[in-house]
Amino acid sequence: MASAQGSGPPSQPGSATRRPPRVAWTIVLPVVSIVLSLFVWYETRQELAKLSQSHAQLQTDFDTARGRTTIDVAGAPALGPADQVVTLVEFSDYECPFCLRHFTQTMPQIETQYIKTGRIRYVFKDFPIDELHPAAIRAHEAARCAAEQGKFWQMHARLFSRAGSHDDAGIEARATEAGLSVPSLRECLASGRATAGVRQSVELAKSLGANGTPSFFVGLRDPATDEVRLLTAVTGAQPFSVFEQAIAAAAARAR
Repeated sequence: MASAQGSGPPSQPGSATRRPPRVAWTIVLPVVSIVLSLFVWYETRQELAKLSQSHAQLQTDFDTARGRTTIDVAGAPALGPADQVVTLVEFSDYECPFCLRHFTQTMPQIETQYIKTGRIRYVFKDFPIDELHPAAIRAHEAARCAAEQGKFWQMHARLFSRAGSHDDAGIEARATEAGLSVPSLRECLASGRATAGVRQSVELAKSLGANGTPSFFVGLRDPATDEVRLLTAVTGAQPFSVFEQAIAAAAARAR
């Protein structure tokens, strides 16, 4: 029997095995990397554009939901330069424990760093919540009556206290400390002329979407009209750093 032989043709003398051409990876890899980077850059720009549109729509929806984008603060108690544009508006309840915390802990910092230095205009608005503090409206009426005597801020500083502490005797004691004419205060309170202004302020707070106290709005005010264009809402007794950020953002927009 003959031995098995390879079936392929015999090799030719001097022939060499062919190899595929060597790919220049040092050129291809950078090109691929650049193409991928361009693709990622393009996709990122598209996503950022979508996010920007979404943010704008959310802002519009927020403005629509809260019913307005500007408020009139003419005639409201205010501190700080009359020509200052950056404005902090507070809606507060004299018997709210969180309002008391803000008044004693955070407000002194805001006053020292922003109001006394002329960096903001600060406006106070009434927001007594009858469901929680039914007697608080009396304190807000007393503050408005004090304003008639030119002593709003002297009375205001004495009104933040626990719920139920604003009976006639308590209010008159604070009025005496603030240097008010107590007979004039009594007449003002008895007339009821301060009530409508307090109620209007409460309705304004609700129209802005405020549902708790304290509520704050940071915006840009037109000194000629006292209209404030709202930019940021701050809810609750937040730390000072939250107000720093909101005010800094508004100041940047004012430039």
